[in-house]
This record gives sequence, structure tokens and C-alpha cells, in this order.
Amino acid sequence: MPNSSRNKNKKPHKGDQNVRRTHRLQRLSAKGKTLGFGIFLICSIFVVALIGSCVYNLFLLSPFSSQQKVPSPYDWSNLKTDESGRLSYVQNGQTISRTGIDVSSHQQQINWSSVAQDGISFAYIRLGYRGSSEGTLYVDDFFAQNLSGAKGAGIDVGVYFFSQAITEEEAREEARFVLKQLDGASLDYPIAFDMEPSPEGGGRADALTREEATAIANAFCDEIQKNGYRTIIYGNSYDLSKYDLSALTGRIWLAQYDGKPDGSISFVMWQYTPKGTVAGISGSVDLNLDLSDVPKSASRS
Repeated sequence: MPNSSRNKNKKPHKGDQNVRRTHRLQRLSAKGKTLGFGIFLICSIFVVALIGSCVYNLFLLSPFSSQQKVPSPYDWSNLKTDESGRLSYVQNGQTISRTGIDVSSHQQQINWSSVAQDGISFAYIRLGYRGSSEGTLYVDDFFAQNLSGAKGAGIDVGVYFFSQAITEEEAREEARFVLKQLDGASLDYPIAFDMEPSPEGGGRADALTREEATAIANAFCDEIQKNGYRTIIYGNSYDLSKYDLSALTGRIWLAQYDGKPDGSISFVMWQYTPKGTVAGISGSVDLNLDLSDVPKSASRS
């Protein structure tokens, strides 16, 4: 019978230690590989989820997401550009668009006679705005001056209001504010409702749902229309994606500076550049194309 106590106290052979160390390192290596694979798998899932979230949000915010694509009523081969870069819509040799501008206190003093002589047919004038943080209503400092100046120069006029309403009642309050400032003045163009995100971020209306934004725009437009004025809703594709376009009661004034609009949004007026130059105005100004007289029979998809 072997001596058990001697075997118990026997020092392991150096080769046996190396074997055990090798096995231990192999187990650690296997664990490390498993752990590394697990971390890689988790990171991969996170990246895929992040990309998916971004794609989903882009799709959600796009006007293509839940808005029905409509045939474009415009054949852009009829769009002509003159030597100054201004656009016009010409069909069968006849210009059936009108060129206009939109202005605010940003442009300061305007020589409206010079504007009229430079081929501008209509002007949208900012009447006022609601503060994006505190929600106070303001009249544009140059509203009255611009309205009388444009009318006096024979330019057709419309007005716009920059909204930051967060309830339907606030939208109606804004509409009544607009009506009070107009005091029955006649307009050639609809009153425009303009709701955009605050440039500084964190605007009081930035987080509205599509349902809320649509109801607010309609509340403003309905209040205006009850008092005999027409309405139009302004925005770029991002702004307009905040609405259910099929449920809006106003027509669309689209701002798009990059290329020609497609058929994703039905509109009657197009703000095509913020860098226009017009006599009588210092600095750049937005240029717009009124396409409301384009025959709808000329539509194409």
C-alpha cells in the first residue's frame, strides 16, 4: 500500500505546474474571448439600435412619413431664370407666376417705390410675433410703415404672423391680435400663419405633437377666416411635417431653397431663396413665386 502521507506532502513536479498553469491560462483566455464577444455583441446591438432610431426619426419627421404624396401641379420645365437669378413660370410664352418678397423689421427702412419699379408684384409684411420663451405678443416695429408704403407704391400685400402658440386658445388669441392690428384693412393676399422652431432652441412650441400643431394652425386660420380674410400656412418641409397636411384648413406657402420642390407637398406659393436682391432694400431679402394662377390642368406627377 502506498504511503499516503508521503504522497500528500510530495511537492508537485515542475512539469505538472506548467501544465496546470497552461490550463489555467487557457481557461482565462476562453473566458476573455467569451467576455470580449459579449461586449462586442452588446456594442453591435447598441449601434444597430441607434442607427435604427435615427432612421426612424428621420422618417417620422419627413413629410413623406405619414403624408400622402400628391401629384405636382407644376411642370418645372416651364421654370425660367433671368440674368439676375429670379425665377418665373412661363407657359406657352406667357408668364403666369408673380414675384414677391417678404419683409420685417430686419430690413429696416424700405423704399417701396424702388421696390415696385424693380418688378416686385406683391409683398408679405410681418405684422407681429409671439415671444418663443415668455409668450408675449408683439407688433413688428415696421409693420404700419411697411403696409402703408407697399400699398402706396401699388404693390399687392399680405401679412404674416410668427406663432408660438401652444394651445388652440392661444392661437385664437394670436388671430384676434392680428385682426386688431389690421383694423379692417384690405389685403390682396391671405394672412399667413408661420410656426417655426426657435432658432435658439427650447422654444415654447418646439415640442408640440402633430395633432396639437394641426389643431393650433386650424384654430388660427378658422378665426381669421370668420372675419373675412383668407389664410395660408408657411413653412419648409420640416416645419410642415409637424402638421397633418390633409387636415389643414389653409393653403401652403412652401420654403425650399435647395432644388425644385417635388410632389410631396401641395403648395401655391414658393419661397425659393433668402438671398434675393431688390432695389430699395438694403441687404438680402426672401424672394417668392406665386403659382396660384398656374392652370391645374397642366399638372404632372
